[in-house]
Amino acid sequence: MFPLPVDPQFIKEVVGFWLDDVEDRLEEGRGVEDANVSWKIANALYLKLPAGCGDMALEDRIFQQRVKLSNLTNTTNEDNL
Repeated sequence: MFPLPVDPQFIKEVVGFWLDDVEDRLEEGRGVEDANVSWKIANALYLKLPAGCGDMALEDRIFQQRVKLSNLTNTTNEDNL
């Protein structure tokens, strides 16, 4: 993982940018695998936030993207059977 400033607000903004990337990749049809990579980076960065610096709206967005990706992955795997 690349080094980031320790400022929690900055880290949250970067997490938001990675989640935007997930949405963009899915909308543009660039593949679930690439969107999964972006989601993993967003999630890993969020989990590195110092205690007490969480953001429920951002957590909800991370969770919603995970559900969306999981549903797409499951659908894709079912189509390949």
